[in-house]
Amino acid sequence: MDITLTTAFSTVMGPDQEAIKRLLTETVEQIAQDDKSFTRAKLVFTESDERCGLTAELDGVKKEGVPLQLDLETLEDAQTAAGARAQLKEALRLYFRRVMGKP
Repeated sequence: MDITLTTAFSTVMGPDQEAIKRLLTETVEQIAQDDKSFTRAKLVFTESDERCGLTAELDGVKKEGVPLQLDLETLEDAQTAAGARAQLKEALRLYFRRVMGKP
């Protein structure tokens, strides 16, 4: 599994940035292992004034040009709460299907 995550933060500080990066990377790895639908992911995550967006290219495919909107509070909750993490995982999974051009 090859995951490249590029990030840009404006209001989130250092340790919290690392926690969000780790959360996103681990969640994408889990989806890749569960679904076996891609082996390479190039992700770009941006945070500005607590609004977050994620774009992805999976195995060189990027059929979805609109970033996935993520809530900073959800990302923070997902670091410690299983329910929030499951919601994040499902949101990413649905977004990845659109990226790959699958219904």
